[in-house]
Formats: sequence, structure tokens, C-alpha cells
Amino acid sequence: MAAQGRGFWLHQLVEYGIAGGLIMMSAQSQSPAVPVALGIALLTNAAIADGGLSAFKWVSRRVHRYIDWLIIVMCFVAAAVADLDSIGRLALIALGLVEGIIVLGTNFAKKPPSEARTSRLNLRRHR
Repeated sequence: MAAQGRGFWLHQLVEYGIAGGLIMMSAQSQSPAVPVALGIALLTNAAIADGGLSAFKWVSRRVHRYIDWLIIVMCFVAAAVADLDSIGRLALIALGLVEGIIVLGTNFAKKPPSEARTSRLNLRRHR
């Protein structure tokens, strides 16, 4: 499924939205530390991956995927262990489920250079 899944840029866009929503939702929580920390972790992971919507290209897409799975596990563990209200627990469980679906449906492979661009580069080399 991931070989023909959605583009990585869309994966990043959704992660930015989820992270922003989680951070804003935590302002209404009685104990916002855990949701804010997970939202910032998700936001940072989207911003540092090697993708089209990255702020910094510090980590590869493969590393990004591993960090995604770590964040998913942390969401479920925090929902079970942390001292949160029921809305906070539900939000973390939903975040873990949605993020898991997004990761499973994303194509993490980089696009090969287009044929036209490759031929232009070869022409420049031969001049």
C-alpha cells in the first residue's frame, strides 16, 4: 500500500495540521503538558524531514517514519499512563490512530528526477 500511497508532502501537511490542532486543543485541558509535548514532537518531526514542506532537511524520510512510529507508541502509552482528563485521553488515542493510518498510507520514497530534467543536466555536462 505504501508503494503507491499518498505523497510525502501531503503526509507532512496533515502532520502540521494535526500537531497544530493538538497544541491548540491542549489549551483547554487541565493538564496540557503531555498533549503539548506530543504536538511539538509531531510538528518538529514534520519540519525536519527531507520533504517538500520541510523547514529544515535534517533527517531522511526513513528516519522520519521511525520517529512517526515512536510518536504513535508514545500517544498510546501517554493515554494509558498520564494523568489526563477523558478528552485528553481520547485526543491522544485518536492522534495515534490517525497518525498510524497516515504512516501506513504514505509513499516515503523520493521521486526519481524527471526525464526532461535529467536530459538538461546531461546536456550541460557535455558542453
